[in-house]
Amino acid sequence: MAGESIDPDAVSRDVTEAEIDKMYRIYTAPFLPDLGRKSLRTEVCLYTEAPRGRFIIDTHPDSENILYASACSGHGFKHSAALGEALAEMAMDQQPEHVDLSAFALGNLPARSHP
Repeated sequence: MAGESIDPDAVSRDVTEAEIDKMYRIYTAPFLPDLGRKSLRTEVCLYTEAPRGRFIIDTHPDSENILYASACSGHGFKHSAALGEALAEMAMDQQPEHVDLSAFALGNLPARSHP
């Protein structure tokens, strides 16, 4: 389920009826009340998630020649055009022209709460 830490090599690839029910109750029924609960197909989806769902976009603490961007907690694709432009500018030693990425610096992340 979302929010759990798992080993990607040992994760179950089966979706349980309880998981299907929970997803239906939370994400489908409130918005599409006439849509039935029957699920035709399910898939296990794995993604990285930084604390509080934050992006991590920064240079490496030990080398300014290394620029990285996290997988953006599973929703970065929506922002890929702007992030791509900003990362390209950063890779050319320029400040991003259209976005301020300082909020996503590694130093702004909260301390880890679990191992």
